[in-house]
Amino acid sequence: MALGFGQTGLDHEALVVEQKRKLMIRVRRKLFPCISMALLAIILSAPYGVLGQQELQTALVLGTVWFWSLYRPDFMPVFGLFCSGLVIELFSANPPGVLLFWMLVTFGVAHGCRLGLARGGFWRAWCLYGTMVLGIAGTDWLLMSIRVRGFLSIYPIFFQEALAIGSYPFLHVLYLWGLYVMEKHDKF
Repeated sequence: MALGFGQTGLDHEALVVEQKRKLMIRVRRKLFPCISMALLAIILSAPYGVLGQQELQTALVLGTVWFWSLYRPDFMPVFGLFCSGLVIELFSANPPGVLLFWMLVTFGVAHGCRLGLARGGFWRAWCLYGTMVLGIAGTDWLLMSIRVRGFLSIYPIFFQEALAIGSYPFLHVLYLWGLYVMEKHDKF
């Protein structure tokens, strides 16, 4: 049962390679939601002339925070969320700090209600996500009304809410597929 010198060296090298692989998997998992969120915001900040582009940017960013905070909270660290939120604020047309504030609120609500929402299923989580979007839409409307010193129309709130609620199931399925692909890739 004596092991040769070459065998232990190979075992050590294989162990080091496996440790590096596991570290890369953890880093990729922690960076994927934050980077994808920042890329979505940057892509949607370009002037494409699409109706509701700013509202879609807000909906997709909050949907990303909601999904990863609710279903895979270890993939969404607070520091990564804050840093990506600062980058997103540079490309957002919302009043300064509002989107970052609601990203952190959404993160906190998703973490706080995680176990209850897991039992309630997709519909309950979707309704609570709609409430989060209503909060940011109302905050944007209030701050813009203060800025112009008068009441604005409330139709943009309804438009943003409808766009966010309508786009979340697509985003949910897309991220579930991404999780499946990541976990399948990580096994090998």
